[in-house]
Amino acid sequence: MPVPKVIATDLDGTLLDRQGRLSERNQKALQAAREHGLLTVAVTARAPRSVYRVPGLAPALDAALCCTGAIVYDTAARTAELRHPIPLPVARDLHDRLRDALPGAVFAVETGDRQIAQSPDLQIGVHYADPWTFLAPGDDPFAVLDADTEGVAEFIVRVPGSTGEDIAARTRHIEAPGVRRWHWGSFPELEFTADDAAKGTALAAWCAERGIAADEVVAFGDMPNDVSMLAWAGRSFAMAGAHAEAVAVATDRTGEAADDGVARAVESILELGPAW
Repeated sequence: MPVPKVIATDLDGTLLDRQGRLSERNQKALQAAREHGLLTVAVTARAPRSVYRVPGLAPALDAALCCTGAIVYDTAARTAELRHPIPLPVARDLHDRLRDALPGAVFAVETGDRQIAQSPDLQIGVHYADPWTFLAPGDDPFAVLDADTEGVAEFIVRVPGSTGEDIAARTRHIEAPGVRRWHWGSFPELEFTADDAAKGTALAAWCAERGIAADEVVAFGDMPNDVSMLAWAGRSFAMAGAHAEAVAVATDRTGEAADDGVARAVESILELGPAW
């Protein structure tokens, strides 16, 4: 395969380790790609603040598509644009129906600048998501939004003791116009974004703005929310231990995040190291 023009990578479980850290080898691989004229872009469920706070990450990126593609973040200028919000009335209606269907669930709203959560439990398993605004369970998560807020980047529901797959199955009958849902296997959470805030759609749009085609992109991922990106890119790598849905659509495999799987593949693509 010719040297591509873009390296697109998920973060958690892909580029970053379980503690949300960027290894020196992965950082150097991204920097080497940029030195070879490639663009590097993170495509992540994280909000922008959860990208720039990872030591060494932002300087190795040209951009980040955050909140599963709802936000385009310029890592150099530290400016963010919410391109694909969930309209506030739609998010409110979704909240009401999910609350009835999921006893014991807690909810959060991600604006792109902060997360408004009904319980500190929503911090568990999340890296660099502050600032938080915490409410009591049952309080309206939309009540503290600015008066001119028309939409939110993400709407989040967590059911302690459950799994993402179970929550998705229990709420499959609940639909909302223009909204899609994401889960992370065993992690007890669902996230909802606007339809156009899908990783594949957002990455395709970002590349089209730069005249870059799918066959000039290499993508890395490990979870169901990476599927559209892995399927769209001309070449794609599922991490070792990736969710079956990601494995099914990826063209290639690489090592796990803890073993610098992204770096191993990038080094080989750039002919900087042994084959993966």
